[in-house]
Amino acid sequence: MKAIPLKISSQVQKAIDSGKAVLALESTVITHGLPYPQNIEYLNDIEALAEEQGVIPATICVLNGECCIGLEPQDIEILKGKMQKGDELHKLTLRDLGLALAQKQSGGTTVSATMALAEMAGIKVFVTGGIGGVHRGWQESRDISLDIKALAQIPVIVVCAGCKAILDIGATLEALETEGVPVYAWQTDEFPSFYSRKSGHIVSQIDSAKAIVQAFKIMQDFDKVHSGMLIACPIPTQAEIPFEEIEPYIQQAIKAASNISGKALTPYLLDHLAKSTEGRSVKANLALLENNLKLGALIAKEMT
Repeated sequence: MKAIPLKISSQVQKAIDSGKAVLALESTVITHGLPYPQNIEYLNDIEALAEEQGVIPATICVLNGECCIGLEPQDIEILKGKMQKGDELHKLTLRDLGLALAQKQSGGTTVSATMALAEMAGIKVFVTGGIGGVHRGWQESRDISLDIKALAQIPVIVVCAGCKAILDIGATLEALETEGVPVYAWQTDEFPSFYSRKSGHIVSQIDSAKAIVQAFKIMQDFDKVHSGMLIACPIPTQAEIPFEEIEPYIQQAIKAASNISGKALTPYLLDHLAKSTEGRSVKANLALLENNLKLGALIAKEMT
């Protein structure tokens, strides 16, 4: 079977060829998380921050049926044009990629799709805001993100601020453990809860980028073990919304979304939180993304 063609940007390809550190970035925050033009401003800012940290950013998305590993200036113009015209931009998980490529669709890649495409391009470190996981009320809905399976099967280090706060954190951690995914918290023994530094759930602590990379490489040497690794980085103290403050807003959002399910659920809940917190949740989200990127850059440089 022929390999899926990747459209690797000249900057990313040059970095890969020369052995320079490359950091994968997801794109659903651009296509579905922020409004235009704030999303394009964020894209430019986060890529500039990556370069300041000494790594080459590889923002991954799908444009007109092509898997883009890093965006050229003309790719960003195409993306801007689609947003200005109101063209449909799909939210693409790993299972959606086949149809998206066949039908020449465009869209942002979620954690599972970004992991798969990054690994195909030889990029081993990926930064996102928060992973998907087990939704609250999963006993009835069976709503469990494909991100869990991707982490279990794709050998990429994923840096996040925990799972999204709207999820069942305990059940998500249990699912990751069941799938054999190593989960570590950065310089703490408590798993962060996205907007908040604490969750009440204890995981293994890891304190250096060198230890992360060594553990990852050793893990890959085991026969039939090809899982990823999850590094949970707490949001900066000055940007966090303490759990007891954000939880009532999350409960309100979940109640308001009682008739919504599938891929539409998470964007609806996050939009509801943004409105109910008067933009505070969005500011926290952007702060944790920048913080995660700084850690991801340390790991990516150690990987090289």
